[in-house]
Parts: sequence; structure tokens; C-alpha cells
Amino acid sequence: MQYFQKKWPAPLANAFADCVKYFRSSAAFSALVNVLFLAPTIYMMQVYDRVVPTGGIATLVWLTVVLTASLAVLSSLDNARSKLMVRASLRLNDALSAKIFERVLDQEKTGSGKAKAAQAMREFDTVRQAMVGPGLMALFDMPWTPIYLIVAFLLHPALALLIIAGGALLVALAMRNERAVREGMKQSHQAVAGAHAAQDIVTSQSELVRVLGMRTAMVNRQIGHRNEGLRLSTIAQLRAAQSNSVVKFVRMLLQSLALGLAAWLAVGGQISAGAIIAGSVLLSRALQPIEQLVGAWPQLMQAKQSLDTLVDIFETSADSKAVKMLLPEPAGHLSLAGIALRNPQQTAFIVRGVQFEVKPGEVVGILGPSGSGKSTLARIAAGAILPDVGEVRIDGAEYESWESERLARHIGYLPQDCGLLPGTVLENVSRFASNIGESAETVAERAVKAAKLAGIHDLILKFPDGYGTEIGASALRLSGGQAQRVALARALYGDPKLLILDEPNSALDAEGDQALVRTIEAARLQNQAIILISHKPQMLQLADRLIVMVDGSISMQGSREEVIGTLKEAAEKTNVVEMKKA
Repeated sequence: MQYFQKKWPAPLANAFADCVKYFRSSAAFSALVNVLFLAPTIYMMQVYDRVVPTGGIATLVWLTVVLTASLAVLSSLDNARSKLMVRASLRLNDALSAKIFERVLDQEKTGSGKAKAAQAMREFDTVRQAMVGPGLMALFDMPWTPIYLIVAFLLHPALALLIIAGGALLVALAMRNERAVREGMKQSHQAVAGAHAAQDIVTSQSELVRVLGMRTAMVNRQIGHRNEGLRLSTIAQLRAAQSNSVVKFVRMLLQSLALGLAAWLAVGGQISAGAIIAGSVLLSRALQPIEQLVGAWPQLMQAKQSLDTLVDIFETSADSKAVKMLLPEPAGHLSLAGIALRNPQQTAFIVRGVQFEVKPGEVVGILGPSGSGKSTLARIAAGAILPDVGEVRIDGAEYESWESERLARHIGYLPQDCGLLPGTVLENVSRFASNIGESAETVAERAVKAAKLAGIHDLILKFPDGYGTEIGASALRLSGGQAQRVALARALYGDPKLLILDEPNSALDAEGDQALVRTIEAARLQNQAIILISHKPQMLQLADRLIVMVDGSISMQGSREEVIGTLKEAAEKTNVVEMKKA
């Protein structure tokens, strides 16, 4: 395990290190299993060499009793090592499943490996399934092949040499199979993973696909991706099947050759008649792990590719639960300095050179044309994504100095798409707090308080089951305005110190607008720092200061009156110029 601990990220290395005791026990049981596999061979030799020539029925009975007991123990040990590997698989699941899913959620924050992240749990299950498959058992059996070689040598050196030659030939064929299949399996794995990731995205947008008449196009596109993955997978599987056939032919031929060699030696009086069958059985058993390994090689290669994906995910994301200094509860003073973020292709800046601050009890409005970087800036301020350059601080402490879950309790974020999750209204408003141990009474009290602040409490009570109403794709479908107001209540849950509202009224009616105004005014009175992104003048009138974004940079900032006055002057000049041109 020292090799794994050096090469793998610590969570993976530690998880597999915890499974070492299961591997060691399985290896020990494998030694006993392989010794007991000699029992049928010894039984046959004794029957042919002693029972048949002498007619010893009593000897036959006792030999049969011993054989039965040996096979019973063998079966029990084989079952025990299978159970050990199942337990190792479960232990691995307990140690890694939550950490992998946490890293998957963090991939969006770092902006790396999203396609692999979408497949992460499938990849992990592939690794776990390989642990209980025949390939790993064959690996446990291979080190004990010398047992059969020693017994064959005791029968006659020629039989042992045939087993050695046969083993070397099968190993060479296995290595040839590995080289032939390796690249094809890698390409197939990547193609199939990409197809699954694309399928998940298309499925999540199925309603939009149908409404815009893209169903056939998406089906054809997805089938094309799937067929490409299947084509590569089929090529790799056919190569593996061809190698398996060659290995099986060689193994059957060697078994027959062993029988012929033993017969030739018996005719010469060099071995007994019972050793004829024993030699063939010994060769078969000695080469069986190699044959099994060749047959299971595609599964093992797929597991290796899956493990590489998991390693990459752990290497490209930080541990969100790393122990950090316990900072005092913030007042909500947000400051951004020199913020810059490139696009995913790293070819241009989405946001650059941004610097501003928001104080407790202050409302800062951000406006600008579409694509100017407002929503990206809101995501950075909320801690949803990390900037490439610059610092984001709350009360002077960098976001990275905080444990992410603890910092999130002090931030209320309302994105443009709302982002409600499958569950009840109560669970969504409370940020699923009951799943981290908060009492039902506390959760209900805080959720109702947040809903009242958002002005949606009475509306929620009108839902079929009130706060217990299930929402999501397969449950109650909320209107755009309803979803936005529930998401606003979620942002207010727990009295956060910093509120970041991205187009919070884009789907609201007049009543919803009025409720939102009251919510922002109440939040200001509670000394919360508020970032408000909106195009509606009514919302911007609530701001103490305004920031104008253009092409990812701040083109203007100042008090509401100063910025609005400057914008009006610029608009009037533009109109005059246009009239003169006309």
C-alpha cells in the first residue's frame, strides 16, 4: 500500500489502506483454497494406484470421506474470501462515496473536469464491482501456482517443465492481449462516459427539447454519440474475445499434451497410472488463473480507467471539509479586489479588474448590458466559483480561509435560474437543513420566518400539502414567479449577513415586486449587506450605490444619484448625435 499512498491522493490511498486487512485475509484464504484444490488430484491418484489394483473398498470409503471434508472446507473458504471482498467493497463505499460526491459538487466551483464529474459515481461503482469479480480472485490465485508446479515436479520433472512452458506461453499471450486492448478500452471508456454525461444534460432539459422541436435532432445526436462509444467498445471486446479464444485453445491443447506426456511416461514406467490423470489436472489448475485473468481483463481495464478518473477528480479539487481556523461570525462586510476570471476555453476574460465593497446595511445595485459579466460576478461574490485572479473577503477574511459549509450559512444567494431541487418546499427553503442534523422544530421555525420575509408564506399554505408539498420534475411544477419567491425565501433562511440577488424579480408580477421591495428594505434594516442585480428602475431605486458593468469591467460606480445622472447625460448626448445624423 505504500506505492498507492505515494501515487494516489490521500483520500483514495487511505480508503484502500483501510481495506488491506480484507485483501490480506483473502490472500491467506486463497493459499488454503489452492492447497485444498489438490485433494481431487490426490484422490484420483489413490483410487487408480491403490484402490483399483487391491480392491480396497474400505480405503475408498475413507478417501471419499476425506475428499468430501476437504471440498467442504474449500467451498467454505472460497465463500469466505468472496464475502471478504464484498465487505471490502462496502468499506470502500462507506469511506469514499460521500467524499467523491462532495468533490463532484466542487468541480463546478473550480471549473475543471465537469464531464468526468458527471460520471464519477458510475466510475466508482465500476471499481467496486471489479473488486468482487473473477479477475481479482484470479490475481489472488496466481501467486499460489507454484504449489501445483511443485506437486507436478514430484510426479516427474517433465510435467513441471510443461507447466512452466505453458504458463510462460499464456503470460505472453496475456501481455499481447493487454497491449491490443488497452488503448481501445481507454477510448471506449471516454466515449461512453461522454455519451452518458450528454444524455443526463439532455434528459434534464427534455421539456425544452420537446417545445423547441429538437427531440429528433437530440435523439439522433445522442444515438450518434452512443454508437461511437459502442463501436469503440465492440472493437475492444472483439479483440479481447479473439485473445480469449487463443488462450482457451492453448490451454486445452496443453492439457491434452500433459495427458499424452503423462501416458508416455507411464508406458515407460516412470510414473504410475494414477499420475496420468493427475498431471493433466495439475496443469489445468495451474493455468486456470491466467486464463481467468485474460477473460476478465476488459473489466479490469475498465476499472483502471475508472480509478484514473477518480484520481483526477481528487487531484483537481480541494477537500471542502479540511480543518480550518474557526472564524467569528461575520458582520457581512464584503470586499472584492482585482477580480478576474477567464472563460472555460481560457481565451478571453469574462470578468477583469473588478474591485468594490459592500458594507452591512448597504444595498449595491449592479447593472449593465447582457453578457457584461454581472451574473458571473454575483457567483464569485457568493463563493459559487473561484476567480482566476484576485481576492474575495468577508470581514477581512478570504473566502478560502472559511470552511465552505460554515461560510455558506452567512450568505443568501438567489441565482437567475432559481435552482430548486427535488424535495418538499420546506426542504428547499431550509436548504435541506434536516439532513445535517438540525431539529425539525428549528428548521420549521426558521423556514416560516424566511418565507414571511420573502412574502410567500400565505402562498405556500395554499399549496396542496403546504410546506410539505413535493416540488420537482415529477411533482408539483411551480410557476416561474412562485419558484423565484421560494428561492428568495431559501436565500433568506437563517438570517444571512450577505444577500446576493441576481435578477430577483425577472419572473415576478406586480404583487411579487412589491413583496420583494419590502423584503430588501427589511434586510437593510437588519443590517444585511445586499448586492442587487436588476434592470428594473424600481429595484435600482433601492440601491445606495450603483455599479455599471461593461465587457466584464466596471465602467462606472458611485452613489445612485451620481450614476443615474451620468447615464442620463450619456443617453441624451447619444440621442442628439443620432438626431443630427438623421
